[in-house]
Amino acid sequence: DDIPLLAEHFLNRAEREGAPLRRLSDGASTLIRAYSWPGNVRQLENAVKRLVFTASEEEISRTEVEMVLGNQPAMEPHISANNTDKLSGSVAKHLRRYFDLHGGELPAPGLYNRILREVEGPLIEIALDATAGNQAKCADLLGINRNTLRKKITDLDIRVTRRRKLM
Repeated sequence: DDIPLLAEHFLNRAEREGAPLRRLSDGASTLIRAYSWPGNVRQLENAVKRLVFTASEEEISRTEVEMVLGNQPAMEPHISANNTDKLSGSVAKHLRRYFDLHGGELPAPGLYNRILREVEGPLIEIALDATAGNQAKCADLLGINRNTLRKKITDLDIRVTRRRKLM
């Protein structure tokens, strides 16, 4: 369920960085949500960046997504009857898939820190976006010290843009 939100976040960030305005059509969004992302959030980010620069119109079509994703295997649709799935369940599924992709071999050492960086980066970026780049509000939202947030922004090489909220 987070995939469309992350894709939208990456589209917005690309626009803030000077790329053309793009949005996903309903078909494109459905297709992006239906695909597995074994390469994690970075794979999704790279796919969205390619779409931003290869799309012929403001609205990215399903066909354009198919061209970027190629023959990547689709994952089964995730439908929750009571909609009470927790993030930990999604993370566990992703990590099991990650280990399965190594075919019986263990991933390279340092997995713990790599996984934390991959979760922490998008979390901080989305929280900053939600608080219009206000680091004090973002730190409060995340429940961390503002200096800790600033260090993480530097360590994770996150670009912060302050803007006025339109709402």
